[in-house]
Amino acid sequence: MKKQLISLLIACMFSAFTYAQSGFNIGGSIGFPYENYDGYDFSFAFSVDANYLFEVNQQFNLGLATGYGQAFGDSYYVGPIYGNFDTPDFQYVPVAAAARFNVNRRLVFGADIGYAISVTSAKDNFNNKYYDGGFYWRPMFGFNLNENFQLNFNYIGISDNYFYYSAFNLGFTVNIN
Repeated sequence: MKKQLISLLIACMFSAFTYAQSGFNIGGSIGFPYENYDGYDFSFAFSVDANYLFEVNQQFNLGLATGYGQAFGDSYYVGPIYGNFDTPDFQYVPVAAAARFNVNRRLVFGADIGYAISVTSAKDNFNNKYYDGGFYWRPMFGFNLNENFQLNFNYIGISDNYFYYSAFNLGFTVNIN
């Protein structure tokens, strides 16, 4: 049984065929915010994504990506003088270039890199500045279930001089071709 499991794993890892994710893809993910900057504390996040990928060769795709993301603000107790501090919800729309590398027919690595436009104008409480958007990056790796469906794990980072947002996400993508 152990040899069969190892053989199956090796066959999946080194398959010569790829499941192309080129064309129009839509997806969604749930996120778990992590280490956000300047006192913002978010409890949960979600995002919906769309991209269009052009096949450069059998292993590599390039394209454009956009979507919508929202992080839900959390409330926490600061102390007896200040009381509770409520973090407002944060919404953004990314505009990015997308790249995907198909290691084999199942495993995909990629990244979206661009700019995230803030839908809500979040105020930085410490520097008294408003956040309008920032550099956006989203490295990911995915597992193709078949030609149309993919499970993926990704990280979203958004930053400028005064604001930083990050989240680890678990997502699902559908190829619409």
